[in-house]
Amino acid sequence: MNVKYQVVKLIVKLYFFGALAVSFTHVIEASHKLDLHGWQAWTTPFAIDGIAVIGMVMRGAAFSRDTRRLGFRVQVAAGLLSLACNVFAGSTVGERVYGVLIVALFVFSEWLSDRMQGREVDVERERVAKRAAAAEKAKATRAANKEAAERLAKSGRRRLNRELAKLTA
Repeated sequence: MNVKYQVVKLIVKLYFFGALAVSFTHVIEASHKLDLHGWQAWTTPFAIDGIAVIGMVMRGAAFSRDTRRLGFRVQVAAGLLSLACNVFAGSTVGERVYGVLIVALFVFSEWLSDRMQGREVDVERERVAKRAAAAEKAKATRAANKEAAERLAKSGRRRLNRELAKLTA
């Protein structure tokens, strides 16, 4: 088990969940500005950021290509709505820029997490490359052996034909 990889992957996930938590509060704040209160304001993040997370999950390798494409579209649509809420929640320019940064952190940490791979992936690639090279070498050896056998058989036939010709002459 690659401990460093697991630790870094955990840190990236923590950034992701941190950004998600801040976005959650920004969406609630935006809901309050739209005169939603109580349970309505508190359920809005599930309808926005929750759908973005569902889209992210739909993009996983366990799903078909069409589902991954749909997941990407869902994630983009919900992400844009989340971005709008995170910006709208701010009262000052700084708070609005912070809202953009939170969504950017959310997107970046999710992107980074998807692309991180442990050393095991390189080891497996090297193993596959070595096996492919060995198979290619074996194929070339078989072809060379076949060619040598054909040459030997051809020269043997010529020698046999000469001997037969001497005997019949």
